[in-house]
Amino acid sequence: MASKGEPVTDKDLYEDYGDLPEIRLSDLEQDPELIRLEQSTLSARIQLSFSDMRKATRLLLDENPTEPRLLFFVLMSDVIFFLNFGLKFVISPTGAQMEDALPEEFAGAIGGIIVLCFLLRTGSLYLFSGAVAFICRIFGGTGSWRDTRAGIFWASLVAAPIGVLGAVILLIMGYGAPYVPFLDAPLAQLPAQLIGVIAFVFFVSAAVAESHGFKRTSPVFMAFSLLTVALLFGGLYVVETISAAL
Repeated sequence: MASKGEPVTDKDLYEDYGDLPEIRLSDLEQDPELIRLEQSTLSARIQLSFSDMRKATRLLLDENPTEPRLLFFVLMSDVIFFLNFGLKFVISPTGAQMEDALPEEFAGAIGGIIVLCFLLRTGSLYLFSGAVAFICRIFGGTGSWRDTRAGIFWASLVAAPIGVLGAVILLIMGYGAPYVPFLDAPLAQLPAQLIGVIAFVFFVSAAVAESHGFKRTSPVFMAFSLLTVALLFGGLYVVETISAAL
């Protein structure tokens, strides 16, 4: 050990503290705690979800999120969903024509209808996550209802901006249709109409697969895709039946 007033050497440090651990910059860059802190912001977590949804879901589940936080995800996705709704049916030329054709009583109640749909969408996501959790457990899933709704609620928030992107594309096509008639064709608008649904199915599939410990995402994605197609055709059938009855 160095005497008082003498310079401290590496040998003195070794005698006092033993062999000091070697810390390299590469170790810090791969430190899990630093990675978690870097991805703690909402925007960073969404960016991670776009590249690796299963990893983002696992990070979320490991944090054991509270129910208010999960509810916040749902409410945020609700807000973005109705922004999507507004772009499609209010701001777009077709939507403006539909709004002008509505009865005055209905137009005055549109705010209450939106609030009602807001509540229904939130409640339906809770019920949907419960049904998915029950079915996944039958097929060997290990996640709980809480894990399932954490994944689904987060996936709904991640997919919501993509639905808005589709609405913006439809908005541009609507205003460009007078100059390019093909843009008004249903077939031309179909990809933009479905991009939000496809994104929702994809992200939900990855989140559910991770929350229930399934090794592969593709079987879950196929199951949700078939369910979505069935619901779309069922909805079209109901609409056609009601229209024919009226």
